[in-house]
Amino acid sequence: MSKRTVLLDALASMPKDLAFMLRRAEETAVHQRPTPQDWSIADVLAHLTTIEHLYLARLQKIVAEERPFLPTLHPETKPEPDSRSVGELVTAVQDARQQTLTFLHSRKAGDWQRPTVHETLGETKFRFMVQLLV
Repeated sequence: MSKRTVLLDALASMPKDLAFMLRRAEETAVHQRPTPQDWSIADVLAHLTTIEHLYLARLQKIVAEERPFLPTLHPETKPEPDSRSVGELVTAVQDARQQTLTFLHSRKAGDWQRPTVHETLGETKFRFMVQLLV
C-alpha cells in the first residue's frame, strides 16, 4: 500500500470515526465548556471544519503556484459559541473533508511531490502538508 493510499484512507476515516464517537452525545454536553477558557466539543468540531477549509486552500495553492510560502495557521484563542446541533457540526466536518478528498483524489502523482515553503517547517512537499492534516 502506498503512502498516498494510507494518507487518503486515514483522511477518509476521520469523519466516520467522529460520527461514531458522537452518535449518542447529548446536545448540552457537546456545547458545554469545561471551564470558560476551554473549548467545548462543538467548538472543536467547528474548528475542524474551519481548518479543513484552510488546508484545502493551502493544498490548492501548492498545486497552482511554484514553491508558495505558507504562513503558520493560528487557531482562534476563544471561538465564538456555535449553536448548531452535533449532527449539523459533524456533517459540516464530513462535507469539508469530502471536498478535500475530492481534490486529493484528482491530483496526479507528481502533484504530491510539489515543493512549498512553510513558515516554521521550512522547505517541504505537498505530501507532507497532507500528512499534517491527518
